[in-house]
Amino acid sequence: MEIKCEIEIECRNEEEARIIEKALRVDNERYIETSVNGRNVVAKLEEKNALSALHTINDFMACLQLSMESVRTLYPKNR
Repeated sequence: MEIKCEIEIECRNEEEARIIEKALRVDNERYIETSVNGRNVVAKLEEKNALSALHTINDFMACLQLSMESVRTLYPKNR
């Protein structure tokens, strides 16, 4: 069985999306492929094991939350 998942995160603007994607890329190399599409960060995952997929998604979401909080603290206004 192969599990595929795509997560799309809408950011305030393209600059914010690029900053968040760069922060996530470091931690998710080999596990999740990230890219920027306009003001969205797109994350794609392929796993053969459901528990591995769940663990990877959970880790990704935790890193995403931290990076979004950091960016919005550093750049509080919508630019």
